Amino acid sequence: MDTGDLVATLEHRAKRLYTTITKSAERTSWSASIKTVTAVLLEAGLDDVLVLLEMSTLISHKRIDMVLLGSHPRTGTISLVIVENKQWSWMRPNTDTGLVDHPGSPAQGSLHPLDQAWDYGMSLARNLPMLSDNWTCVANLHNAPPEQITSPALPADIDPDRAKMFGAGPQQRRDLAEFLASVISGRRATTHLRALNAAHVRPTDELMRSVPAMVRSRGAFFPLLDEQREAFRRIAHVLDQKFTENDKNVFIVIGGPGTGKSVLALELLGHFNHIGSAAVHASGSSAFAKALRSHVAGARGEAEEIFTYFNQHRHRIRNQLNVLLCDESHRLRKDSNGQYMAREYRSNTPQVHELIDAARVPVFFLDPYQVVRRDEVGTPETIQQAAIQLGIREDNIHQIDLKTQFRQSSCPEYLDWLEDLLGYRDAAPGPWGYQGPFQLLAADNPAEMEAYLRLQVARGRTARMVAGYCWPWTKRASPDGGLVEDIKIDDWECAWNSHAPRKGIPGADTWATDPRGLDQVGCIYTAQGLEWDYCGVIMGHDYTWAGSGWRVQRGEDRMIWGDNLHAMVRNIYRVLATRGRDGTVLYSTNATTRQLLTSLGVPPLAPALKRLKEQNPNVAVRRRAQRLTLF
Repeated sequence: MDTGDLVATLEHRAKRLYTTITKSAERTSWSASIKTVTAVLLEAGLDDVLVLLEMSTLISHKRIDMVLLGSHPRTGTISLVIVENKQWSWMRPNTDTGLVDHPGSPAQGSLHPLDQAWDYGMSLARNLPMLSDNWTCVANLHNAPPEQITSPALPADIDPDRAKMFGAGPQQRRDLAEFLASVISGRRATTHLRALNAAHVRPTDELMRSVPAMVRSRGAFFPLLDEQREAFRRIAHVLDQKFTENDKNVFIVIGGPGTGKSVLALELLGHFNHIGSAAVHASGSSAFAKALRSHVAGARGEAEEIFTYFNQHRHRIRNQLNVLLCDESHRLRKDSNGQYMAREYRSNTPQVHELIDAARVPVFFLDPYQVVRRDEVGTPETIQQAAIQLGIREDNIHQIDLKTQFRQSSCPEYLDWLEDLLGYRDAAPGPWGYQGPFQLLAADNPAEMEAYLRLQVARGRTARMVAGYCWPWTKRASPDGGLVEDIKIDDWECAWNSHAPRKGIPGADTWATDPRGLDQVGCIYTAQGLEWDYCGVIMGHDYTWAGSGWRVQRGEDRMIWGDNLHAMVRNIYRVLATRGRDGTVLYSTNATTRQLLTSLGVPPLAPALKRLKEQNPNVAVRRRAQRLTLF
């Protein structure tokens, strides 16, 4: 097969297996890089080694450039070589970030190619117990002469005897051939391939043993209490009864903001893996999943393999996992089809069916009042109906209600007051007469809201500003390379959180946890499922008080519209206004809405801000053009 035929075959197979559209850079890499490795194999007399191209990492959308499969020349056991191909003509350390620079690299640099290859190997080994340590990895910089390669020190957990990098030139190619011949041969390659294809993909015992320690080392969550512990016992009891495949059980755990759904999910994750029962966490939110990963300690890549996304489970065989913990299940989509998926590879299978099929005990955690997009279908009724359609007996479908609210624990009446304010269950806004430590404040303008939150951060607290989706969102950089300040209210301006990380600016996935996130305003998608000590909420023109009721208008997000517009917009503000553990600041761009808050007795922000300023006279509390100045 010539190079053109190979590229066409790979493009077709990638579209069919991974439902992805191949980009031109990937086609160029296939054409240029693969032959540099196969030529070395032939030179080393390893023509009977099997070459697997674009192999899945098993638990994510990532793919491995090349995997060489055969036997170890000394032991005869299975041997894999992971190859990461790079067409770079040079590489050097990025001294600012610890990453590496190369032709066309982003400002912050890129991950070291051996970092990538090692993580791929660890991912395969952790999910295919048959592999153990029988793998090595290679970075193939076939266009870079050795004098053009300057490599930073690799992390201590990468074994230098099993991770090698080779550049261009005859000697480098001979060195690569010698290394490959020392770790792999073609003997029994087809036998190992059959075993690999038949292997059951599941977390290794070592990974399952590590999860409880990972979970218990977290610093962002709290122990289970009362009804959370009762729910834990009920779910654990079902698994302990050694149910059969035909006795699948589905749990639907319902709770409002701050009732501990995610805490319960984490405790269950740790418990089931501790007893050797394969359990995985799944979410429909990238920001939420990555925030959990950042809060859970573990070795390289482990958190990514345990904290997954809903659409990663579409191809699992039935009951492949014992437990699948589906957090934030109100974000379930109608299906798992990707935006750019080719039509012939789309599936009509509902996403909830895929998740129920994937595990013997699927557990769904959700808040019905957090559905905020027209493509979200996560309700208790949807899950129950899906379970029945899949032949699960009704007495094996369990609903658990969490009612105790822990987030605003010093003010349990806050959520009820907020829901009345927003008009849930046809309620009317009621007076705010609370006198305890929880701070609910009404701002006259967003500048004083920002100043207050920055002063709280100066006191060692966490804080963010969030807003309804009522302003355009410019994704391109401003002329100075920063963010465009799309949110303009009188003389105050601020940028939305960045979609992708930029130098000094966190991306959407880490905005909620990176301290620099206070320099931007977050939206529903980056805030949902997360919390801070204090939260400032900017209410825009999409939800305003009209004197006798709420008036709803479409904002800027095309996913928030339709017959359920009122419910979705109301849900958005309910989510945003329940992110603060110790305090919430409300500001509306609408004067009538601000007057409503005042008439209900919500304290004005100005006096509280004045007190904080007096306590912290030299703190920078306002930004202008990405610079902090004194208020």
